[in-house]
Amino acid sequence: MNKRIALITGITGSGASYLAEHIADNHSEVELHGTFRSHSSRSQKNIQSIQDKLFLHDCDLDDHSATCQLIAGLKPDLVFHIASYANVRESWDKPVFTLRNNVISTANLLEAIRSANIHPRIQMCSTPEVYGQVDPKNIPINESCPIKPNNPYAVSKFAQESLGYSYFKGYGLSVIITRMSTYINPRRADLFATAFAMQVARIETGLQEELQHGNLDSTRTILDARDCASAYWAAMDKGEPGEVYNIGGTTIVTVGEFLEILKMKALCPIPSRVDENLFRPVDVTLQVINTEKFFKQTGWQPKFSFEKSVEHLLNHCRQEVRKELPR
Repeated sequence: MNKRIALITGITGSGASYLAEHIADNHSEVELHGTFRSHSSRSQKNIQSIQDKLFLHDCDLDDHSATCQLIAGLKPDLVFHIASYANVRESWDKPVFTLRNNVISTANLLEAIRSANIHPRIQMCSTPEVYGQVDPKNIPINESCPIKPNNPYAVSKFAQESLGYSYFKGYGLSVIITRMSTYINPRRADLFATAFAMQVARIETGLQEELQHGNLDSTRTILDARDCASAYWAAMDKGEPGEVYNIGGTTIVTVGEFLEILKMKALCPIPSRVDENLFRPVDVTLQVINTEKFFKQTGWQPKFSFEKSVEHLLNHCRQEVRKELPR
């Protein structure tokens, strides 16, 4: 029996690599492919453990011709569109780059699929950042909450969503949009959880004196990156084309509470101070999402507890910091 062909865009990225591992380890019926950009500073370290289980394609999705050539040759049955520039804080410093990278790559991918005259299922990765700063009366946030993106990254993600929906309506492409909540992702250093844990590990080993942080008042729904991966598969497998799904865990914490949890688990006292450079020009301080629609549609449930996720994060960061120590 022929295997289904799955394509993950940006497969060497942190979130996409967890998805690749999930598919490689749990779905032998799938032939796994992924795009990466050889000129990017991102290495292939994230996928080293499964490189013999996948096929890599050096393809910049900003290049329309190259994207069309890849899609026409590969003819994927499943497309997980994860590739994106996703640093919210830095999107304020690079708004044009963020918009061009995220929006044009999505347009090229969708147009390549349309012009190849194929009909794969497409999971498009988005974010609750598109809701912006939500009125407390709309908490928890469901999918019908007004869209009010208040940073360049969120604007780019809503543009991606809009392109996906337009190709669903206009050309019948099977686009499923997922808005993934904040996740604990050891492989992504710019997330607050990982940034905090890395600093804790460095302070424990004497490489750093104090932890620096930005706004601690924001409230988030937290999920493990490994659960994100299984959720993306569930969305692809059981999601309804043309629909939007919030995805998240069951733990709700403030950024400050998360920092205090790490301090309690640290091997020594962790002094900390505010760094004004880490604040965003506009922040989203209340991001508590309603996931009932996704749970009901797919039957998916998170597997990893918050406690296990935090331990996994700290262990990973301690291992990384040990590499910095003199031999």
